[in-house]
Order: sequence, then C-alpha cells, then structure tokens
Amino acid sequence: MTKTVEAIYENGVFKPVKKVKLPEKRHFKLIISPAEEDEKEIKKIVDRQKKALKKLIGIGHSGLTDVSENHDKYIYERDW
Repeated sequence: MTKTVEAIYENGVFKPVKKVKLPEKRHFKLIISPAEEDEKEIKKIVDRQKKALKKLIGIGHSGLTDVSENHDKYIYERDW
C-alpha cells in the first residue's frame, strides 16, 4: 500500500494535515519531499545546475587542458 499524506513537521512530530486512516501501532517508512511551493524553488536550482552543466558539453574537444584544475572557472565563470 502506497499513500501520499501531506503533513506539517512541528515540535519533532509529523502531523497530517487531514485525517488519515491507517492501522494503529504499525510501522511505516516515510519519504519526505517538499511541499509544492518548495518544489518551485528546487526546480529553479536544478535548472541553474543544468544550464551550468550544459556549458561543459563538448569541452573535452575544445583543446582546453586545464578543465579538471579550473572547473569552477568554466562552470561558474569565476576563479576561486
């Protein structure tokens, strides 16, 4: 049985937003994922990461010889 239950984490306890019909004292495995508004922020981060990684596509054929040493320069366009 797989069920999605929206919950709020408060004072160290997950509290369902709506009443849940489950057997008492049974163990369950919780898989935590952010609420919808957090997912939009995560999507923005993933999109930025994809954009940065796309810059690396084909870099092995570019003739650059310092990519492994200066990868931040090529991914983030800055020297650290």
